[in-house]
Amino acid sequence: MTRHYLKLIWNRRRTNLLIMVEIFFSFLVVFGVVAMAAYFVNHYRQPLGFSIEDVWAVDVATPYRPSPGRTTTIGDLATTQRQLHLAVQEFPEVVALAGAFTVPYGHAQWINDVTVAGRTIAYGVNVVTDGFAQVFGLDIVQGRWFGTEDDATAWTPVVINERLARAFFGAKNPVGQVVPQDKPGEGETQKEMRVIGVVSEFRQDGELAEPANYMFERRRPDDASVAEPMHRLAIKVRPGTTAAFEERLVKRMEAVAKDWSFQVQPIDDMRAADLRDALAPLLGGTIIAGFLMLMVAMGLTGVLWQTVTQRTKEIGLRRAKGATIPNIRTQILGELVAMTTLAVLLGTAIAIQFPLLKLFGYVSGGVYAVSLVISALCIYLLTVACAWYPSRMATRIQPAEALHYE
Repeated sequence: MTRHYLKLIWNRRRTNLLIMVEIFFSFLVVFGVVAMAAYFVNHYRQPLGFSIEDVWAVDVATPYRPSPGRTTTIGDLATTQRQLHLAVQEFPEVVALAGAFTVPYGHAQWINDVTVAGRTIAYGVNVVTDGFAQVFGLDIVQGRWFGTEDDATAWTPVVINERLARAFFGAKNPVGQVVPQDKPGEGETQKEMRVIGVVSEFRQDGELAEPANYMFERRRPDDASVAEPMHRLAIKVRPGTTAAFEERLVKRMEAVAKDWSFQVQPIDDMRAADLRDALAPLLGGTIIAGFLMLMVAMGLTGVLWQTVTQRTKEIGLRRAKGATIPNIRTQILGELVAMTTLAVLLGTAIAIQFPLLKLFGYVSGGVYAVSLVISALCIYLLTVACAWYPSRMATRIQPAEALHYE
């Protein structure tokens, strides 16, 4: 039967080639949109490792940096930062407070990499104060979080996620291990880093981001050994805290740090903006694919309708020789399914080049496979739906019509 369909397709190759080209390009567009959606869905269903409920982010801007020509010193900045933390914690609405280099959905990246046994391991870094775990509800699965017991250590305490622990130490217990570091340059000093705890996960860029290696380094608010103050505060407020508290909070911070400026925003709002930005290309692609599919459906239906009309003699003679209505419908649908299969196979051959050539290495093979299956099903449903009415027309052709058709 397949051979018979292919022979019929070849006999009308000009018309059928146009149909297959339409189906081919439709498949590629649908595959692109479905692959992007599957990529996001695959990430969305994985754990974040933190909670942003009732958490506000404060952007802190300082108008100066310590320099030889200024009277402000590193110690002054550290003192102001410490006073700022104490002032914020005085509010009864504040449950927990942390300073940080960045916060979830903060659009700030600090990436380090190190070579271990010939492999380059990249990981995100965040410098935070002791309250960060409480603010974001981090899940400590091994060891502990930072505390005052780390004040006297001669090395830098760090907390890493499980993904980075496996990359660095394999099956070993990571707690107490020294973190691999590249050798410092000539004249540079390097402080040893040791793991004191492991969190299950931390996906700083949110639900749609690729899960990645991550490390937290500890810093005290009054640390005068670092010239640059932390430019983010994360504040967990009591449930039900209204926006009116924001004005009181900013006024209190401005009173403590007179030359600094502050911008407060709930992290929920930052998350919503981040999701909108990330999903905008998907929405645009979906709209384009939808219009393309509509145009293809209209064109395909018209071409099939015309084809059935032109084949009145052929179909009428088949009816005269005893072909039943299901036989005629199966023939029309079978030819279209065969053409769709050829177009989908060609599209698949092109689509699988992406994972084979690793053009998009961040997309897993499973996402590609699921996307191909879903895209193929969508195209088959579209073509069968377009062929339904023309095939029904074909079943209404009577043998007598073939004798009178010009």
